[in-house]
Amino acid sequence: MIGDNVTEYDYQVIDKDGEVHNYIWDDEDGKMVEGKRDRVPPYWRINRIAEDLQGKVNYTTLVDSRGKVTKRIIIEYDPTE
Repeated sequence: MIGDNVTEYDYQVIDKDGEVHNYIWDDEDGKMVEGKRDRVPPYWRINRIAEDLQGKVNYTTLVDSRGKVTKRIIIEYDPTE
């Protein structure tokens, strides 16, 4: 995350049924579109931790049977070193 004030959306609109819609700016289309920003992990920090542990970083994406996407960051290292 870049800062504490960064959100996953630029604007929120609550419709008459009370449903919340998130909108972000799309640079390619040049307009607001419904959706959220992708969260980006701090890769520099993850890589530094892996270096300190003399380990290896693995990134995996899992999709369960219902279609839920989960991302994992795994650091493999030898604790005896």
